[in-house]
Amino acid sequence: MPLHQPDYELDGFEPADDGHQQHYEDLDISSFKVLGEYRTYTDAYFVLLDEGATYGIPGSPQLRAVHVSRDLRARTFEVDSKELPLYAMAQSYLIARGCPSDALDAPEGVHDPADDRTRALEARVRGDGDHFALLASYTDDMRDPVQTVVMLRSLDPQAAPEFRILLEQFDWDSNSHTLREGGFETYAAAVDWWEAWSDEEAPALPPPAPTARRSPAQTAPATPVPPVSRRPQGR
Repeated sequence: MPLHQPDYELDGFEPADDGHQQHYEDLDISSFKVLGEYRTYTDAYFVLLDEGATYGIPGSPQLRAVHVSRDLRARTFEVDSKELPLYAMAQSYLIARGCPSDALDAPEGVHDPADDRTRALEARVRGDGDHFALLASYTDDMRDPVQTVVMLRSLDPQAAPEFRILLEQFDWDSNSHTLREGGFETYAAAVDWWEAWSDEEAPALPPPAPTARRSPAQTAPATPVPPVSRRPQGR
């Protein structure tokens, strides 16, 4: 199914301020294609694929969640968006901004869940997006199948395990994907798995069953990024 460029429907509207104008200009490029969209009379929500991302910084997220809101009386608009590595995470971002939870499914044949485990986990990611901080991600579109790995940290100090890794594998032939989850008691254990994945030697993800809480000495850095070659900001 061919993808199309987004239409933000902003003819006759002015940005609410210079920041929103700049944000709009940053999104008004031909490499963005619509994977999912939902509109109301005043708001529009998009999950966009950046087809140019593969030529940019290696590992960068290739999806962007976009929310456009229009003030019909003032004839102004506001735009906010965020790069995110997984479709369900983009949905979660937009749901938090007023989009109905079931309104942004990708068109059939574009980005289909391959099995029930994937559907169930994506539903949980959509609903729990504000419970976790995104620590790092890497999209490797040179692998077959394409793989995206994401490291999350729970924002609940009582949650166990504190660290999660999500692994998506996307098959171009079927346009379908699987999503799997692993739980790690410590940041160091999560990084060890990430490094093994970077070397294409990753073991199976450990089930995210509850574990004992760690001691304070094992707490992760405030803004950790796995010290591996395939980190989000470059090789």
